[in-house]
Amino acid sequence: MENNGDLLLFLGRWHPLLVHLPIGMLIMAFVLALLSRKKAYSSLAPAVSITLLFGATAAVVASVTGYLLSLSGGYDVRTLSLHQWVGISTALVSVLCWLLYRKPVDTRDVFYRIRKGRFAVLGLMLALLGIAGHFGGTLTHGDGYLVEALPAPMRKLIGWQPEVVTIENVQEAAVYAAIIQPIFRQRCQSCHGTKKQEGELALHTFEALIRGGETGQAIVAGDTLGSELYRRLTLPEGDEDRMPPKGRTPISDHQIRLIAWWIDAGAPNDKLVKEMAQPEEIQPILLGLEGGDTKTALGKEPVLTYEDIPPVKQEAVDKLLAKGMTVVPVAENKNQVIVSAINYPAFSDGDAELLLELGANIAQLKLGGTQITDAALKHFGKLAGLRQLHLENTAITDEGIAYLKDCGQLWYLNLVHTGVTDKGIQVLNQIPGLRTLYLYETAVTPNGIAALVQAAPELKIDTGNYQLPALPSDTVVY
Repeated sequence: MENNGDLLLFLGRWHPLLVHLPIGMLIMAFVLALLSRKKAYSSLAPAVSITLLFGATAAVVASVTGYLLSLSGGYDVRTLSLHQWVGISTALVSVLCWLLYRKPVDTRDVFYRIRKGRFAVLGLMLALLGIAGHFGGTLTHGDGYLVEALPAPMRKLIGWQPEVVTIENVQEAAVYAAIIQPIFRQRCQSCHGTKKQEGELALHTFEALIRGGETGQAIVAGDTLGSELYRRLTLPEGDEDRMPPKGRTPISDHQIRLIAWWIDAGAPNDKLVKEMAQPEEIQPILLGLEGGDTKTALGKEPVLTYEDIPPVKQEAVDKLLAKGMTVVPVAENKNQVIVSAINYPAFSDGDAELLLELGANIAQLKLGGTQITDAALKHFGKLAGLRQLHLENTAITDEGIAYLKDCGQLWYLNLVHTGVTDKGIQVLNQIPGLRTLYLYETAVTPNGIAALVQAAPELKIDTGNYQLPALPSDTVVY
């Protein structure tokens, strides 16, 4: 069917752009009025009225376009109503402020008493502007959009914490209600829930999910690649159709894998985990939920901070550079360094002793593809600042891994194509900050991974060997 468009909707969709004009202008008017009350800035007084004129006009236009946009539906009625009427009130009060500031306060003016209190009216306008903006943000980003972005210490201070999926016995849990729905609630329902349904799609109930949206079905039971929801979740970053959109908290790989597993199993609404087939790559993720796996729930990497420490010893750096090593700072004005043997594959156990001269200055150590053995790792516990360690494609075994338990700040460890086994990796749960572990092409088994995840639920383990599905949007299939 031919789409002839909708003029009113076209005008309404200018609202997100136009609404920022009155915000800036009215705030500027308040600042000018505040400054002009000081004798030193009294010359700014004439600028208040003209700023209010443009701000009030823009507020009226924004109110009209906002109303036209609301006619398209898909918003929570209560929040929309609050945003609409507070926005209209802001526009009306801004017009009143302009009328009051058109002329200077004069005792001979019949409106003298009102004009005398005009700054208070201007303050009321600013308060209304903030409230309207808050409800607008709630419509766009969902409840809690402000506190969700707060740093962890501030969240703790106000007593708010993001939801973390924690299940006492994952095998007895209902797949949809206990695992899949919480993911939708965390990552999708600000745009597709009770308060807002972009594209007429809601994910707050199973029935709404199955019903789909304006483009049709969101999921096709048993067909992950044919499910529009999965396609949107796996589009490349930067694609305008990718979900969640840019600027929102991204969904984690673990969450996407759980959704894909559920869809492949027929998207059941009433099955328990133990009643469904559980591929090897899903087992450790499910076990992680029993410990409240924040990597599964939140999909966030740790935030690295580098404290102030003494500068690196230049003579120690020169010794490494002489062998062809690279030594570069982690950041400007920081004394921690990244040491890499990418240009010196002959790096051996004897060379490892040179690292001790740098001590706490080493934050990242890249020894992948070198000649080191377990003997080299006995020194690494003395590298107090070590955060990232690359040991891929080396002769490291379980014996060497045992030395790493003293690396208290280590959060990233790459053991791809090494000789480690289930026994060796179990010591890693003694490293409290470890968050990312790569184990592709090792002798570690799914049972070993599951045991480690249960002991260290925040640890993300990547076993590689990916087989990426071909998406309909792909132009080339490799």
